[in-house]
Amino acid sequence: MLIAAVGRMARIEIGRLGTHEITPGFYADVGSAFGAGGLRARIGHHLESAPAPHWHIDYLLRCAVPTEVWFTVSDRRLEHHWAELLEKAPNFRMPISRFGSSDYHRSRASHLFHAKRHPSFRWFQQTIREHFENVLAERCVLSQQDSTGD
Repeated sequence: MLIAAVGRMARIEIGRLGTHEITPGFYADVGSAFGAGGLRARIGHHLESAPAPHWHIDYLLRCAVPTEVWFTVSDRRLEHHWAELLEKAPNFRMPISRFGSSDYHRSRASHLFHAKRHPSFRWFQQTIREHFENVLAERCVLSQQDSTGD
């Protein structure tokens, strides 16, 4: 899960999802890194400026600053489960339907969540521990921009 900060209102076009208002706060984008190069390659992609966007998150990163990556190392795909947990969490809301999950054509679900305040890694770590046996959450801090979310 990539955590990114947005400092001011923005209006961006996100591929086939259309144009959306992006409000200040923190965005959590849930994904997986099973592709070539794994987690290191995925984080590297997010830290580079993508001239031609590949994923929905590439559009958002034009106005957002990546601050952290919360991750687990597992041989199973957990991204949809994480999205379900964030959808039920009181501090998050789903700002754009189908963001990051448009390959599931019948679903309105999203893999992008917004929080007004920096989300708590401790909360995430505890939630993962409670819902997934033998899965430990880890954190990689990318930027010191308002990293007060413990």
